Amino acid sequence: MKYLPLEFFAGVSLIIVVSVIAGRHLRRPGSPHGPTWRYILLGLMLFITAGTLNALPPHNVVLATLVMILGVAFFAIGIATLGGGNFSFYGAAACGMAAVPFLMLPTPIGLHIVGKTITCRVRGWDGFSVTDFTADCPDGHSYDFHKHGLHDFPGGNVPVVVDPHGVLQPQYVGEENLPEEAVFGGLALVGAAGIIGAAAYNRKRLHGQVKHVVKPGFSSGP
Repeated sequence: MKYLPLEFFAGVSLIIVVSVIAGRHLRRPGSPHGPTWRYILLGLMLFITAGTLNALPPHNVVLATLVMILGVAFFAIGIATLGGGNFSFYGAAACGMAAVPFLMLPTPIGLHIVGKTITCRVRGWDGFSVTDFTADCPDGHSYDFHKHGLHDFPGGNVPVVVDPHGVLQPQYVGEENLPEEAVFGGLALVGAAGIIGAAAYNRKRLHGQVKHVVKPGFSSGP
């Protein structure tokens, strides 16, 4: 797929502007104020939207990435204003833990539920392990796979899991380890929820008077 770099950079620039405006609460002196829970929930909804854009047609990876970045911004700002102090850093960690599962899990879970496995042929197979390859399948379709690392397909045959309805992108058997990824994704979401809970507890413990969000060490000013 071909995407113009200009589209991506323009999207990122817009996200930065939106984030600066949304993060104005972090720059107020004293206890940070702002729509903390609304920002956290908005970030969560953007994560879900990003996962949907990636998993469903037209599988726009660039748009999904931009939406995810915007979700990260709101999610982090919400946690930072909720907990104050070092929660600007903890919120950044929570973003990664919360965002990744929404991108990596929908397709393998969906294929596990509705997919069927067919045996396809690795195009141009010459007996050696491959990285990027095309699988020609008996359903009349050919699927391109671009993954890191070498893959060995004895006899040049590769089992591919496809969605009979053509909604989800196909994956070859062994491309994803669903149980392992589900456990990892679940733990990541639990970790993010723990950070949000800790931010809420810190605010309640201090009766809403949390410390001003910590400034980065390289920032200027008092």
